[in-house]
Amino acid sequence: MKNRILGWIWRWSLAPVLEVVYAAGLTVVYALYRVRIFRRHRLPVKVVSVGNLTWGGTGKTPLVLFLARQLKQRGWRVAVLTRGYGKDESRLLTERLAPIPVLVGPDRLANGKKAIEQHNANLLLLDDGYQQWRLIKDIEILMVNEGSPWGNGHLIPRGILREPISAGRRADLVVMKQSSPDPSAAVWTEVHLRAALIDAPLFQMGYTVATLREWPGRATLPPSSLKGRRVATLAGIAGPTQFEATVRSLGASVPVHFRVRDHHPYTAQELVRMVQRCQRNQIDSLVTTAKDAVRLHGFFMDFLKERAPQFKILIIEIEPWFKPDESQLLHRIDTLLAR
Repeated sequence: MKNRILGWIWRWSLAPVLEVVYAAGLTVVYALYRVRIFRRHRLPVKVVSVGNLTWGGTGKTPLVLFLARQLKQRGWRVAVLTRGYGKDESRLLTERLAPIPVLVGPDRLANGKKAIEQHNANLLLLDDGYQQWRLIKDIEILMVNEGSPWGNGHLIPRGILREPISAGRRADLVVMKQSSPDPSAAVWTEVHLRAALIDAPLFQMGYTVATLREWPGRATLPPSSLKGRRVATLAGIAGPTQFEATVRSLGASVPVHFRVRDHHPYTAQELVRMVQRCQRNQIDSLVTTAKDAVRLHGFFMDFLKERAPQFKILIIEIEPWFKPDESQLLHRIDTLLAR
């Protein structure tokens, strides 16, 4: 009863007031940039931003990985700038993109200068850069969730919007992360984008499972190896149900799933308890995401070797697909970079 009363007070009293305060703060920040009290800086290189208007769950990291590799293949000397919130995303970017430099820290301007001076970069790729107003950007890529692009339509803390929906009009490209196999979800989202006067070219992005990787190490298995198996899932990401649906789509049964908040710092003890629960349910494999895998403990590895040598930790490795196809997306980016 007490929790319900507190929830009612938050929903109908505190959250709306704090949303107004947050909106007022944004208005002041916009004005300070407009009158140049807060300065914006142009670096002597191309700057491409991947970001969103909402908190988490729009697939920024897979898109940054894809773009960094593709732009490097096109001859650009790419450096990735990431804030490093939660540490897992920055570690994942660093591990997957080597030797492409990944600079971590909240001051993107300072890190941009460092990337130019120390790594000879001529293209900076900003991870989660839509609200990076200090840097003048050549391309703004806005990511949205298909079916729920704005959450409940309110600014934080009442909703999940970081900026008003109208801020989406800054976008040069919009990439919509697929959340449902139903094509009507994409149509519904496009209608809402156009209703908000966001007229940038729109691309849909989804994922295919490329392979399963055993942790620790690099040994791989085909996705079909999950067919008919009982497994547990572990997801410390913004969209755990979608991840679990992906595992089931590979033919696995998932009688046990573990969900924690995004960026959750796992302890060795809780990981051990997860394995023990799996064993009690006659489950010999735990399937998780690449982002979760970088937070697994070395001590946990020792436990598996000594106490559960047959137990497997499997990481789903994904590849993005695009509609229209990736060649059209990359052609659009090439065109924007040539301006």
